[in-house]
This record gives sequence, structure tokens and C-alpha cells, in this order.
Amino acid sequence: MGTFVKICGICSEGDLGQISAFKPDALGFIQWPRSKRYIDPKAVGQWETPAGIKRVGVFVAPSEAELAHAAQHARLDVLQIHRIASGWTLDRELFRGLEVWCALKPDELYFSESTFPFDRYLLDSYDPKTVGGTGETCDWEKARDLVKSVETPILLAGGLTPENVATAIRQVKPWGVDVSSGVELEPGVKDLAKVEAFMAAARGA
Repeated sequence: MGTFVKICGICSEGDLGQISAFKPDALGFIQWPRSKRYIDPKAVGQWETPAGIKRVGVFVAPSEAELAHAAQHARLDVLQIHRIASGWTLDRELFRGLEVWCALKPDELYFSESTFPFDRYLLDSYDPKTVGGTGETCDWEKARDLVKSVETPILLAGGLTPENVATAIRQVKPWGVDVSSGVELEPGVKDLAKVEAFMAAARGA
């Protein structure tokens, strides 16, 4: 299998349909109301995605009730959690069948004391005012070291573009890559030419 590709920050059914035609492995929907890319889970639930494309909900320090509501209404396959507290846990039985990903800066994963069995880690840059979509790259050298040393598969995010994603894949060798602002015309509106170019560069790396 080639590099797993997730296109995040989908905010319209039109973008979802056209981006799905490029066959990414996953599409991400921001479930944090303070984000410019927030989309209500009930709206997401009305949109159809082709078989084989994972539906990822992106959350910031969510409660279990918030996750359950979004997972049900948006028909999610994956819960991607940002800014987890020390000792964070989740009732796996309640969320049976869903993958749980943890988003961190490389330094945070280096020193993480979490014992929760996450299915994937996502390494991203950090901005206190937003979640993802910063356009800033994370530390690729540290990310590469983590990919080598951590058994759990890792996605690389933060500042990826059609121009740099192939280099990032060659240097870091992540299980997958995740892009949002790098393929946008403006927050929440995708540039389809950039999405296509990103997909081609990632799959060709």
C-alpha cells in the first residue's frame, strides 16, 4: 500500500464530491465550533462518501458525549483528538468499530505518558487559536525519529503542500499525510487543482 492520504477541512458537499473523485483514503470534518472550518455533524451526516474513504471527525479536548453525538450524526469512522489532557481515556466499548487518532506536536509525542491505545498518531504544528490548518510545518527531523521508534502508525501534517509533500514523505517516511490549508483557496474552500496535484505528488513519492 502507498502513503495514506487524508484531505481535511471539508466544508461543503460540493467539495466533498469533487475531492472524492481523486480517491483520497480519508476526508476530515472539523468538529470544533471555534474553527473557521467547523461543520455541524448533522450536516456531515447528510453527505455521502464513496466506499473505502474514511470519514474523520476532528475534535479539540472533547467530552465523551460530544464524541458520541458527532460520531452518530456525522457517521464517522475515525475520531481525531487534539489537545488531550493527561490521563485522557475513552470507553472503547461505547465507540466500538471506530478508530481513535491522537494529534500532537512531535515534542509532545516524545514525552507523552498516555497509556490509551490510540490507533494512529498525527504529528502537526501548533497554534493556540486554531486546530490544524496553520500552514506551518512541524519538525520533520523529530517526526522521522518518531516514525522509526514508535510502533503505532504516524501521519504527518502541518504545512504540507503539493510542492513539498513528496519531499516530506521521502524524509519522514510516515504511514500517511494530512493536508488542509495547503490545498485551499481560503479557509473551508478547496482548490481542486491543488488537491489533485497533492494527491499525485503524495502517491508518486
